[in-house]
Amino acid sequence: MIHKIDSTTGDGIYGATFLLYDSGNNPIAQETSDDEGYVRFEGLMAGRYYLRELENEGYIPDTQRKTVYVRSGETTEVTWKNTPITGQIQITKYAEASSPITGQNSGTPLKGATYEFVRERSGKVVDYITTDARGVAASKPLPLGRYLIREVSAPAYYRLSAETFDVTLEYAGQIIKLAAYNKPVELGVSITKRGNAQVMVGQSMRYDLTVANTSNVPLESFFWHDKIPYDAARATTLTTGTYSARLNYRILYRTNYNASYQVLASNLLTSNNYSFALNAIPMQAGEAITDVYFDFGKVPIGFQSVVSPTLSVMAYANAVNGYQMVNRADVGGKYQGTWQTAQASWVTIIQRLCSTPTLPKTGY
Repeated sequence: MIHKIDSTTGDGIYGATFLLYDSGNNPIAQETSDDEGYVRFEGLMAGRYYLRELENEGYIPDTQRKTVYVRSGETTEVTWKNTPITGQIQITKYAEASSPITGQNSGTPLKGATYEFVRERSGKVVDYITTDARGVAASKPLPLGRYLIREVSAPAYYRLSAETFDVTLEYAGQIIKLAAYNKPVELGVSITKRGNAQVMVGQSMRYDLTVANTSNVPLESFFWHDKIPYDAARATTLTTGTYSARLNYRILYRTNYNASYQVLASNLLTSNNYSFALNAIPMQAGEAITDVYFDFGKVPIGFQSVVSPTLSVMAYANAVNGYQMVNRADVGGKYQGTWQTAQASWVTIIQRLCSTPTLPKTGY
């Protein structure tokens, strides 16, 4: 067995081909090193053999024949070193467009982009580099050959690039310089709310909502929340709506008697439209639901409501005529510690029918 290694790093070398000769200098077998640098010749009789290296991309070939002796019942291991012929790859990272979050202009060098180097022949990762404050990163000396280079971590508030560089180092001392660009993260969420313009005391009405992640990145801790106008109405029915990505989520609520959120339902599927009778939740006298909170966790780009969620309320019978009942809702999500939120509200005028008094008849 041969262990083919880099004389500088000690790492195994993939793809080195060896020819095995018997004691009479007759070629009898040919094998190539695996991704750990090992070459195995099996089933040999005890005796003397010769080894010769045929090819080894990226390394100075060692054409000297080596003599090995195989003993019955034993594994003979030969360590064979090669000196690499090296070049280097440099990457400079820039902002593709101005960032609304960091304030950096288009073309600004970017710190913190990490790249992975994969040797194409072996599929092994051979280096990682990260750009400095000048936006520059350089590989260690690499043996000549072909490399696939991918970004594995983007600078803060920039999107990970899907670009793969396919680069070949062809001669000793070659330096290949690459320019790479990242698109800035754009954060956005939206919420809309619609309901009745007017409602009679003692009557029900419904609010319809839409929510969306309009960012160009996924958001964590995504939620939408409704503040119920419990001073003028009581929540009766909640329907969850459906959403564009299949996720599990939960719904929380709280009341005017308890500032802590309680779980209404958990492990819900975004593909199902559930209905909950909020007025059936056991309450104390004078207690009312004040808030409903949808907790989705991490949501993908483009996440949005498909069938609109709804909230129905009933105006109190003793509500004041002409009172402006305000329902407020908000939505939000987080990216790398930065929150993005939006709000919506709807005003409904409460009406009460006023009967005209009957006046006494006078005259003849």
